Amino acid sequence: MSEPDNRIHLLLCCDPGYAQHLCVALISILVNNPGLDFNIVVVSREDFGAAGDRLMASLKPFKNFTIRMTVFQPPANLNLPVRAHYSIDNYTRLWIADFFPDSVERVLYLDCDLIVLGGIGPLYHGDLRGHLLGAVSIPGSTRCELLEIPESFGYFNSGVMVIDLRQWRETGAATALLDYVAANPDKLIDADQDALNACFHARRESLSYIWNVITPFYFEYHPLGMDNSAVEQIRRDARVVHFNGASKPWSYMSRHPHKADYLKYLGLSEWRDFVPPDRTPPNILKKFIVGLIPGDMKRVFGH
Repeated sequence: MSEPDNRIHLLLCCDPGYAQHLCVALISILVNNPGLDFNIVVVSREDFGAAGDRLMASLKPFKNFTIRMTVFQPPANLNLPVRAHYSIDNYTRLWIADFFPDSVERVLYLDCDLIVLGGIGPLYHGDLRGHLLGAVSIPGSTRCELLEIPESFGYFNSGVMVIDLRQWRETGAATALLDYVAANPDKLIDADQDALNACFHARRESLSYIWNVITPFYFEYHPLGMDNSAVEQIRRDARVVHFNGASKPWSYMSRHPHKADYLKYLGLSEWRDFVPPDRTPPNILKKFIVGLIPGDMKRVFGH
């Protein structure tokens, strides 16, 4: 029997310490896509334990999904370089073909630090025009030169990817990526995201910004090379908001415009009583004082 047309195969790779944020992401998906059926696979390097029980309890009210929790360790003989906030878990998705049966031809991969604000059927079922994967470019990125990628291809964020799994298997995509990682460890700043771009920039379908609205769209991290009206339109139309970078909505001091949305979905979970670690008396006072400063003056003081 063939898979139902509206079944979406979804992969998330997550350290158990990120279980709360994984849960929020999944709740946001299920709330905003009641007419779709999801086959969810969550992969980690260790068992979730009690956090897994909280996750399953949080998802119990929803009926439009199945979920499988898988423990996977990358081969110990591989050198998988990590920097900054990255971990070995970032590379787990390279083994995506191991987590789904051969009958599955397309998978949506999502990072765990995001929320979905609307229907994602068009994202999953969109035409990849024969490309290996679909992903959203990072406007204003300067990474192409370092990775020797022609600027015309751009550099994409790998936090949201629609992957043609049949083509991934047939062309040995995972082997190509691991070979690149082994040969170019000094070039990898953003872990496997750099490898994905270096290997597959010409095999990537560029997706609309609305499917991965990253933090630079809300804060002036770097020039986007887009006019303000275009940026505002993307903010209004955002379907997937990705909390990459430093401004995480689970931080008390976060000023991200979609922090309230994160907290809304958090409130539907078993983590609803979460208190941010940085909710300290000094920060409460600081936030109160900042709230008294007029908007134009906040920019002067960097708030």
